[in-house]
Amino acid sequence: MGLLEDKVVPGRENRLEACIAYGGTACGLKMQNRSCLKNQERSFSQAGLCQLLPTMGMLLTLPETAVIVHGAIGCASNGVGALIGIRLRNIQNGNLKAEDSNWVSTNLTESDVVHGGEAKLEKAIVEVYERYHPKSIVVFQTCTPSIIGDDVAGIIDRMRERLDIPILAAYCEGFKTKVWATGYDVAFHAIVHGFIESDREGRPPRREPGRQNPRPLVNVINLASVGKPDEDEITRLLNAVGIDVNIGPNFATREAIRNMTQADLTISVCPTHDDYFVEYLSQEYGIPYVLKDMPIGLENTRTWLLDIAGHFGLETKAAEVIAAEEQKVLRAVAKYKPLLAGKSVFLSAGEFRALVTGALFQELGLEVAGVRSYHHDHFGKDYYEKLVQNQRGKNFSVDIANFQPFELTNLLKRIKPDLFVGHVTDNVWAAKLGLPTLTIFRIFDNYIGYRGFYAVAKKAARILRNSSFNRNFAQHTQNPYKAAWYEQNPFAFIKIQQEAEGGQEREAANE
Repeated sequence: MGLLEDKVVPGRENRLEACIAYGGTACGLKMQNRSCLKNQERSFSQAGLCQLLPTMGMLLTLPETAVIVHGAIGCASNGVGALIGIRLRNIQNGNLKAEDSNWVSTNLTESDVVHGGEAKLEKAIVEVYERYHPKSIVVFQTCTPSIIGDDVAGIIDRMRERLDIPILAAYCEGFKTKVWATGYDVAFHAIVHGFIESDREGRPPRREPGRQNPRPLVNVINLASVGKPDEDEITRLLNAVGIDVNIGPNFATREAIRNMTQADLTISVCPTHDDYFVEYLSQEYGIPYVLKDMPIGLENTRTWLLDIAGHFGLETKAAEVIAAEEQKVLRAVAKYKPLLAGKSVFLSAGEFRALVTGALFQELGLEVAGVRSYHHDHFGKDYYEKLVQNQRGKNFSVDIANFQPFELTNLLKRIKPDLFVGHVTDNVWAAKLGLPTLTIFRIFDNYIGYRGFYAVAKKAARILRNSSFNRNFAQHTQNPYKAAWYEQNPFAFIKIQQEAEGGQEREAANE
């Protein structure tokens, strides 16, 4: 895996053979060769997301940590959106006096591109240290210093010797990968090298089996986009089974992160988000892990809990908790099901989130009409087929795209789902078409586990009962696409699709 040996993180195109370009159906995706998918590209791309954003979104959550974005000042603007979420999370956690995260930019100019920006970075590290007195500093290497050859690693090594705090390095140049989820790996890589491995003599020992505490302790890898209500639900369920919980590394102190090396098991909430870190804890500290399901919806929550309980011989207790919780929540959502039954839903999000949320809506009586996943890799491979089987073999549209709203709006105009479920940045495109929209994973709301199942059912029923806002909104807005675009194949700009269509046209001409 190279986590300890490599100074930089490989893009997920190489590490996981991830792809960002596919247009077709769920059944068609199953028949595709992963290598072919990996090599598919678009001849036109409207939008994308840099891996800097998720990296910054994670590392800015570290308490008493200052961030230096080494590059053009525009790159540092990513911190604005992250800061809003961090403020809200601190309020949720009861940290009303928590200070805002500090981040600065070295503000590289055209002159710096010619003469180099190393002096600016070194000066910025010293100034941040003296002005804010952080307990750690993170340096982000963006595209510009990488292209001009700034020795960021050398500067960080020198400054580590000079200062008495950890300095983390995050190499997240956007041009190195089109799969922005690589940014999660970059953040974990920085945390591992900066907090756990930075002082080899002080490295935590491997965990020792048979600890004094009779209750097992598990790491729950949290997401910056998962709020306290969901963390509380995870803790509640695992505690009920007889398991203690350590949540991190987002919003966790350096000491809490180092203590994650002493757990009995590591639990992933999202395999797409967590695989890099759980593999590290397994290989270096012998900690087993659960990296399969996401506790969203009844079946996935059930499987997730039983897999965890199985590591400690607590299956019977887990089954009792599951039976009681399912009985309670099914009784609670019964009043909403008539409003939801027979409706269609289109989902847009990171692949694993979108797919397991699709299963949740199927359990509520809706039919999956389409999925737009930001990328595709082996973690989502079997879930498309699973969703097809859940609706008795009925196929649905699939768009693998690192955003590309022109494809999404074309698809939605064709499919016309009853409900659109996506992140805020996706929902605006559906809202402009007048579709009812539900936001996936808001940090204020329950989304995970049984409380999440009820909350999503209640919200979906409310939205479908009255969607007049979006209908009115659509009458006063418009998308920036010509009518001719909606008559074309929504996947016309995927290269392999173009080649296939060209071949069919040539065959027809020869006949």
